[in-house]
Amino acid sequence: MADTLRGQLEAGPRDSLLDVILNKVAKAGKNVLITRIVYVARMIQRHNTMESIRLQLSRVIDKHGQDGELTGFLLVYPLCYIHTIEGKTPQLMAVLREVLTHGSELRLAETRVISSCEDVPVRYFNAWYAAFVPSSSTVEVMDPLDTFGAVKSASNINTFLRKAGPELTSPQDPETRRKLSSVDSSLEDVPAQEVVLSLAPTEDAPTVTEYLEIFDSPVNVDLESEQVWPMPAPLKY
Repeated sequence: MADTLRGQLEAGPRDSLLDVILNKVAKAGKNVLITRIVYVARMIQRHNTMESIRLQLSRVIDKHGQDGELTGFLLVYPLCYIHTIEGKTPQLMAVLREVLTHGSELRLAETRVISSCEDVPVRYFNAWYAAFVPSSSTVEVMDPLDTFGAVKSASNINTFLRKAGPELTSPQDPETRRKLSSVDSSLEDVPAQEVVLSLAPTEDAPTVTEYLEIFDSPVNVDLESEQVWPMPAPLKY
């Protein structure tokens, strides 16, 4: 056993799982890993336009993504919104943290991360877009979806986003602007406001705060041996 340990020490540190993944990615010719996150938010106050929300979030996107590094789609309803963001993982985490700090300004009641995919093969969107979906519904709060309903609704939203991306060619393109001005009639399978409102309170998806605690906070591991007193004697080889 001592010879085995001595051999491992002489061989130097072993590659971590992250090292193996990054080496595999480098061999595949990828220089940047792109992550896609989709979250939904319910707002306390009703909005008849998207301007205040778009301005707040566009500043955050511009702050953390230069030269179009961050892409995505903000779909605003009178009482909620869906926000898709694509880019490097650290950039997306920074955006989510600002969403929390801007929550009081936007008056967010609830948030849920309904999709998170690392190392996506392609982006859905070539820029960051925003659109408003009017709704005449008087319903302001929906009961949370059960597990099956939440998974199905989140999958349908992802399918909508995948189909919507190729329809939006450029923020300056007149046809793209026309589609954004009437999303509900120009794009297929636009999620209804009630679907978003029922996803916001579901317990089957983490809040933005919970998501950041899981994926963007230092790992704190308590070893069982550290919880024993007196401490056991160190192993001798």
